[in-house]
Amino acid sequence: MKALILYRTFYGNTRQVAEEIGRRLEAAGHQAQRCDLRRQRVPGLADFDLVLLGAPTRMARAGWRAMYALRRLRRKRLGARLLVVFDTYGPVPTDPAKLQESRKWLFPGAAGRLAEKAKRLGLNVYAQVLRCEVREMKGPLQEGEPEKIAAFVKELLATVGRDNKK
Repeated sequence: MKALILYRTFYGNTRQVAEEIGRRLEAAGHQAQRCDLRRQRVPGLADFDLVLLGAPTRMARAGWRAMYALRRLRRKRLGARLLVVFDTYGPVPTDPAKLQESRKWLFPGAAGRLAEKAKRLGLNVYAQVLRCEVREMKGPLQEGEPEKIAAFVKELLATVGRDNKK
């Protein structure tokens, strides 16, 4: 299987997640091409079986480049290929009162917004989204996030494998 990992990053956190996803896919024997939406255009999709799209959550939203990438994927005929969305978010306050105040800026986040828009565009969106927390605005990723990414990729591959056997 060949995967295309599209991402937009501001401080490098979302790139870290994209790189980790790519490493996990490659370790499982698949190919993964990464594409920074700020520097590269969305390539043709003919060679790819799976597309992943990620962005940081900024003020409860995904950036315009990631949203625009969804329209590009539809125009490039993503078709029945699976689209998986992921994001980074945080830092999350530990104080319950501050957390309650911050919820509107953190949830559903870029991944939730991307998934909603992709569904409205008629794209085949994977049921689960991957959300990775950062410790500070400029990173690094919160402890345990690489393991969460590994588990997500493992489940994704198991699901894609089940779907391909039908």
